[in-house]
Amino acid sequence: MIEYTPEDYEFALRILHHREDLTEEEVSRWMDEPEHLELLREMAFVRMSQYEENREEIILGKRRLNRALHGTRRLWVIGTVAASILIILGGLFQIGMIGGRLRGSTEVAAITPGSNKAQLILSDGEVVDLHAAVRQLPLSVTGIIRNDSLEGLKYSGNVGMKEEYNVLQTPVGGFYHLELSDGTRVWLNACSELRYPVSFVRKERRVMLKGEAYFQVSRDSSRPFYVQTSRQNIRVLGTSFNVRSYPADQEYTTLESGRVSIHCLGQDCLLRPGEQLRLSDTSVVIVPVRSENYIGWKNQCWVYDNCMLKEVFKDLERWYNVQIELEDESIGLRHFTGNFRRYDNINTVLEMIGLVAHVKYEVEGREIVFSWK
Repeated sequence: MIEYTPEDYEFALRILHHREDLTEEEVSRWMDEPEHLELLREMAFVRMSQYEENREEIILGKRRLNRALHGTRRLWVIGTVAASILIILGGLFQIGMIGGRLRGSTEVAAITPGSNKAQLILSDGEVVDLHAAVRQLPLSVTGIIRNDSLEGLKYSGNVGMKEEYNVLQTPVGGFYHLELSDGTRVWLNACSELRYPVSFVRKERRVMLKGEAYFQVSRDSSRPFYVQTSRQNIRVLGTSFNVRSYPADQEYTTLESGRVSIHCLGQDCLLRPGEQLRLSDTSVVIVPVRSENYIGWKNQCWVYDNCMLKEVFKDLERWYNVQIELEDESIGLRHFTGNFRRYDNINTVLEMIGLVAHVKYEVEGREIVFSWK
């Protein structure tokens, strides 16, 4: 269990109520500590109810907190502050002093996280809807492809020498895992598409990607593995890496282990573990990164480190099937540090963003509008 200090709680309260008095550097430095992120997460879990029913508890909590912050016995202080801050936060959520304004709780309840779902397009054009409950595949592919509620799609390694292609597509709010016939494993993020051979019969193994996927490539020195996007041709042997290639977005490849060579914009680039290639319309840049920040989605967690909010919002739109609007475009340029579990309630995510970035939001249907506080 994380043990917070009185200073942690005091700074968290300053973020909640006096964010305008803090510089972005002060907030970012404080948020660099993982336990501080967890503290704000705990605050965001406090749910809203009626203020009138809790007025006395809020006042009492404030008094206890003030006494605790000026006390001298450390263990007593921590326990008292923890209890007091939850009382205060509960009341503040209830009267709308922090977070956003929701136009009807039923509307927010209808916004749910994504799930394991996809469409499989077979070589003859037949479309199969996949989700966790689907086990029976068409007889034409029984014995070649197996669909499992936990493991996703798995192709048999012995499927003949005829080259046929399948396509796996994930919709908005979709996610799926795939094991190719050579043992290579692929995790496909929302709004993505992977085209691949049912069996690799050539001297090279090649797949085509639109969107985002994480690859664990089975090593075969005699048959290199290629991932082709609209602007990259990535060559690997046995490697783990993430490729993000959504239309109209910056394209990047992040290497976790092994080595990859990438041909793009007429250049050949070599990536080493912990490096990321960032590709725009006119330039190629290789930068050192913490690879776990870019593959967290595969492990059901988003991790953002000094990332612009407009990039965070794109992820939320694809996963929660919402439309996010900004009253001021400069909101999207604000940098954000934090992490979410991919299956968090949307309100928890919005509260965290509001607390850290000093913005407020309104929800109506599936539209979320952010504005400055």
